[in-house]
Amino acid sequence: MARNSFSFTVFGFEPRPQGSKKYVGQRTTAAGNKIPLIIEASPGLPVWRKAVADAVAQAMQDSGDLSKFEGAVKVEAVFYLTRKKSVTRQYPTVPPDVDKLARSLLDSLKGVWGDDSQVVRLEVSKKYASGESGVAVTISNYP
Repeated sequence: MARNSFSFTVFGFEPRPQGSKKYVGQRTTAAGNKIPLIIEASPGLPVWRKAVADAVAQAMQDSGDLSKFEGAVKVEAVFYLTRKKSVTRQYPTVPPDVDKLARSLLDSLKGVWGDDSQVVRLEVSKKYASGESGVAVTISNYP
């Protein structure tokens, strides 16, 4: 039986964006060709993605429902970012970009659905955290 809705949170980790790449040099292939070596620009991305995957797996287990979403889904996510003490602006209108935060989140949710192409509606926002940084997510069937 397919899942109808699901919510989970990940706090205690700073959300990391995914998508920007960084050139770090060249490597030589076995055939002797030189090719560029490009990595993710966000150094904390693997830790963030693991934290999300672990939180999802635990929340699914705690719910007693290990079924995946089938068909179209809607994802609502609110990212809570750390505000530096010197920052006075109300909203985090600086990087990381909300679309790159969403990308890192969706690519970390492999156990919830067959593929993130099932997402047909995405509502994402970012705000400064009053406590720990992280994300709150709700996934539901669409419509």
